[in-house]
Amino acid sequence: MIHHPSTANAQVKACASASIQYIGQVGVIIRRNGFHVAIDPYLTDSVDRLTDFPAGYWTRSYAPPVHPSELNDLDLVLLTHEHQDHLDPETLAILADASPNCKFAGPLACQTLLADIGIAPDRLIALKYGTPMQANSELRIHPIAAWHEEREVDAEGWDRYLGYILQWDGLTIYHAGDTLVQEELIEMLHAYRIDIGMLPINGRDLFRNRLGVVGNMNAFEAAAFAAELRMNVVIPLHYDLYPNNSEGIAGFVDALLGKYRGQKFQLFQPGETRFF
Repeated sequence: MIHHPSTANAQVKACASASIQYIGQVGVIIRRNGFHVAIDPYLTDSVDRLTDFPAGYWTRSYAPPVHPSELNDLDLVLLTHEHQDHLDPETLAILADASPNCKFAGPLACQTLLADIGIAPDRLIALKYGTPMQANSELRIHPIAAWHEEREVDAEGWDRYLGYILQWDGLTIYHAGDTLVQEELIEMLHAYRIDIGMLPINGRDLFRNRLGVVGNMNAFEAAAFAAELRMNVVIPLHYDLYPNNSEGIAGFVDALLGKYRGQKFQLFQPGETRFF
């Protein structure tokens, strides 16, 4: 569903050739003008098989909506950080074979893991806050720092966690990755007029922290963040795949229909594609 509390923004109407497919957790595939970008594709049950958690703690709520071998037309995979539900070696090994011309870009901390999968060095790109990447003639990608739950930066200025601004032929898309809301992050993003924002809404708490599960903004914070930055449409992520790491969707919708009723939002079903 898409909620339109006011007249649709002509800016998004003018850029109607972009499609977004939701593939679970924070994973999306964005297709525009013949160029295809996947962000954090997680398309296996590898997290369910982790052994450092209580038995059954991680259980997918639904099967992967697409098999990675079917994604044979990707040009770029963007990774926000190295946690397994974002950088999944099993998914990426299959993707690398299925899309042999695809590049893989993300924080420097991801590069060793990507090389260990067997992805050739000439297909790997390390991304840094403050250094944009020109993906093609139409798409410029700006890495944005992320706080998951803290911002971690090494001595050379490489962030462990990133989000991305995609400026794509007149359309500006923000994928937050995993992050809290911080004043510094708001300041970083004020330079952009965001048409589509994708935000994690799973929150965090003491009990997840005890198990080493690092959290993000909660539903109310995500709604307020979208309204603060005047995002045209906001898409919630990171709430429907693993019940033990979620606060659900109700609080997000309640906030947007209540305090922030001027903010448009879009909800996706797993595997669903929407056009913008």
